[in-house]
Amino acid sequence: MNMHNNKKLLSPERDWSHLWRIPRLIVYIFGIITLFWYFWCVIGLVIGILYFIFLKDNAWKRNGIILASAIGFITFFVHFYKGLAPLTTVIYFSVSFIISYSVLLLTLEILKRKKITIKKIAQWYQNYQKLSNKKHKAIELIIAIIPITFWTSVSIDLGVMFDNNPKLLWVNTPTMVKIDESFEITVEVWDPFERLSAVYNGKVEFSIKSYNLTSYNQILNPEVDLPEPYTFKGQLLGSDLAYEIRDGKDNGIHVFKASITTPGIHYILVNDSKTENTYYSNPIIVKNFTLSDSSIVWGDIHTHSQLSDGTGTPEKSFYFARHIACLDFYALTDHAEIMMFSPWSLDYLESSTDDAYKPDEFVTFHGIEWTCVRTGHYVCIFSGNKLLKSPILDSYFTVRSPKALWKALDDFTTKYGVRALALPHHTTKKSYMQDWTYTNPKYVKIVEVSSVHGESLFEPRHPLSYVGAIDVPPKYTNGSSVVDAFTMGYRMTMYVSSDEHDGHPGHSLSHTRAYIGHQRPFSLWHTRNEHPYPGGLTAAYVNNLTREGVFTGLENQRIYANSDHGRPILIFQINGTCVGDGSTFIANNQTGHREINVFLAQDGAPVALKSKAASVTPNWVPNWNANIEIIKNGKLWQTLEIITPIINISVIDTEPITGTSYENSCIKKGGKYYINQYSDNPITPSDLNTKGYDYYLIRIVGENGRMSYAGPIWVEY
Repeated sequence: MNMHNNKKLLSPERDWSHLWRIPRLIVYIFGIITLFWYFWCVIGLVIGILYFIFLKDNAWKRNGIILASAIGFITFFVHFYKGLAPLTTVIYFSVSFIISYSVLLLTLEILKRKKITIKKIAQWYQNYQKLSNKKHKAIELIIAIIPITFWTSVSIDLGVMFDNNPKLLWVNTPTMVKIDESFEITVEVWDPFERLSAVYNGKVEFSIKSYNLTSYNQILNPEVDLPEPYTFKGQLLGSDLAYEIRDGKDNGIHVFKASITTPGIHYILVNDSKTENTYYSNPIIVKNFTLSDSSIVWGDIHTHSQLSDGTGTPEKSFYFARHIACLDFYALTDHAEIMMFSPWSLDYLESSTDDAYKPDEFVTFHGIEWTCVRTGHYVCIFSGNKLLKSPILDSYFTVRSPKALWKALDDFTTKYGVRALALPHHTTKKSYMQDWTYTNPKYVKIVEVSSVHGESLFEPRHPLSYVGAIDVPPKYTNGSSVVDAFTMGYRMTMYVSSDEHDGHPGHSLSHTRAYIGHQRPFSLWHTRNEHPYPGGLTAAYVNNLTREGVFTGLENQRIYANSDHGRPILIFQINGTCVGDGSTFIANNQTGHREINVFLAQDGAPVALKSKAASVTPNWVPNWNANIEIIKNGKLWQTLEIITPIINISVIDTEPITGTSYENSCIKKGGKYYINQYSDNPITPSDLNTKGYDYYLIRIVGENGRMSYAGPIWVEY
């Protein structure tokens, strides 16, 4: 008997398939999980196809093609459907898919056990079984190609993958330079997707266009020391991460030195031998600045990395922000509710932020984002060298309300002797609509008016909302826009950031086709699939380039902002009162003379737009046509047309100062009043007003699509 058993154990006919059951199930479950992984759901697609083609068990073949089909379809669907956030759509679909498939299998099993057959299905299956093996394989191949085609059609972009050819130049300089001071000119060569062109080997030549500081007439022969002509050294093959190639070649970027002796407003011009166009830098003010003069510096204070739902490591984000986007200050502000599942990531974020901080060169702020679906998001940044890590600013478990957020900030700032800012953003989004009634003016001093989500200055369907925003409510909704908040009496100043999730702080790419999943740095998240607008930048007036200096400029609201990578100079004042330090002018009487003055020096760089990369045509020249919009009490008061790069213009207002109110826009629910149907915080409508103050803000609307923002300034008597 023992001999018989041994023979049975050693028999080559023994079935080992039961040992594969558990791993097969685990791999399949892993394939389902990849449904949530943006581009990397391709792993689940491959698993499903392999199961369908190579497994002999019909049930598992069916499981495989169901998985592959689900991934192919949802990837295709999410690409085009924007009614919900992509990740939300995937979650809803995945849950529905799992439930529906389970119900279907259960139903078929019940029918089988009760010996109930559906004649047509049974007949079809019998006919299929009679087909030859070659026909079986052909049908399987066709079935497998369908989900692959769905996935590939929206997940592979050969242009993004292989086209790294030069299309335009971007020229960056400091905004303010002392006479005869040596400064850097960064010349970047961009491909069709605003990435550095690693293959560029053209020649650049420098010139200058200068304007008088007071008359704004052109200076014909300024005294300047410009770089000599230079030929870039490029690669034979392109790269979607050219800035990471460190082989001694230029790889699409080169930094030059220059100095200017003649006071004025100057543009550095760079002629390119490849595109045969001449490109303008941002404007540069050159004069004898003193120690008491503030400097204009540029930054992005709302971005994300792979520590939450963004892309790339913190180190790479800091490198890109400083050396490629040419920022002066920067904050990496990942989502607390995601990082709470990996608490070590908070220490990593804190140490990376400190390591990147270089006083007088590059300022980094500790920051984190508090996400509340019910009342809106706040990015929190801090003036000191510590990140708020306890409690973790998670709105689901630890810090569940704005009141709890304000307490957490109070406790942290008191304990460490630092200051904090809480920054509202994408305020009009249906998913995270801002409820201004919870605002705390101690921390909420500046408000994000534009980002990769669009513009939130007005309700997206308002006639003065020219570019719109994503994820709008189904019906026109008052009470969430930034202008509505001003009308309610909240004293904030407009800023702009990117809110990028694609690993390119200070110069997001998600408005180009390079948002696609195979664009590096890679991401597991769908978030960059829903950001069709270019990210913007904020300019701050600072006394020095340190955390203390820049934070003070932001906190005191000495700022203005721009909708993309452009860096204009914009000065807005009323009777000499500028934006910042209270932004308040007190007139002598109700009809007191108000001289509204706007100085603008436009940026000449090609413009990035919604779902469109910056681009040029042969013989391209900057389009200087623009409108200066003066918005008073939430309404367009005056529009001033301009056609020149530099203008200093004034208009007079003597209309009675009356202030404005949100009272008539409130709604009534259950006998109580609210700012809109999404708010759960009852208010007294008569409290929502500007207390007799008028407010003015400036928006520059370029014919080329670039927007710039300054204000408000508040006026009372």
